Amino acid sequence: MDLENKKILITGNGTFAQAMISHLLKTNVKEVRVFSRNENKQWETSKRFEDNRLNMIIGDVRSYGAVFSAIKGVEFVIHSAALKHVAVCEKQPIEAIQTNVNGSMNVMLASIENNVKKLVCLSTDKSANASTCYGATKYLMERLAIGIERKNTEIILTRYGNVLGSSGSVIPLFKRLRDENKPLTLTDPNMTRFVMHIDEAVELVLYALKNGQHGDLFTTKNKSATVQMIADCISSNQIIVGRTKAEKTDEALLTKIELNHSEDLGKYYRVNENITSNKVHNTSLTSDNAEKFEIDELRRLINEC
Repeated sequence: MDLENKKILITGNGTFAQAMISHLLKTNVKEVRVFSRNENKQWETSKRFEDNRLNMIIGDVRSYGAVFSAIKGVEFVIHSAALKHVAVCEKQPIEAIQTNVNGSMNVMLASIENNVKKLVCLSTDKSANASTCYGATKYLMERLAIGIERKNTEIILTRYGNVLGSSGSVIPLFKRLRDENKPLTLTDPNMTRFVMHIDEAVELVLYALKNGQHGDLFTTKNKSATVQMIADCISSNQIIVGRTKAEKTDEALLTKIELNHSEDLGKYYRVNENITSNKVHNTSLTSDNAEKFEIDELRRLINEC
């Protein structure tokens, strides 16, 4: 997509937002607005990039008025703001709903009322066959995106697994434990998870922004790894502490139903309720049956993050 002279707003200022900001400022984009309630992170980001096209806006997606004002005048919105830690959302489900569901609804409604061309909402593999509060709130966000009365705004979804080194990933924890000469705490070494580099997440969202139509959900064909493999790439000093409540042995990137409404695009899947797949799928795409990383490739990616 040609972003020359375009205005884009990103909600949230986490790992993904930082990578997207870095990418966008290398293009001829007119303005990048970053909307986040994290005052310190907003200040640090402004100092990190020092680009007059970058506009840092303090605000919370829970406030429709603040979101509406921030979006005014932009062509594209990327919605990444969320409460992402599974344990936090389990402990404080109302807070998770307020941000991940109500906040997402505010972003959608404000985008529609401001005649935004395209809104891309970031989701998670935990929304497929959701068993946690976090996954359930993201699933509700997805259903809102598909069902909301949208006028001229196209609302598109992306879904992916664990981003290496992100705030919601186990890798920073494992590295900290290693650096403190403490054992890595594995809940279940045989659990599998989808893994991707942050650059792949940025590429996926940009692909969705360029090619997506309303109701589309895009996923990258992520590879997966066991928790044991991830830990072995960091330290051999490990202990097993047992699985936590609601923790699944694997994650589904796409359910069987979604796969039967999907289009295989090579690197990506496009899912839309109006598509009928030319292949009958009898199983979900899970981190258990997906292609696995080779250990050397995984170690290289972990060392880079």
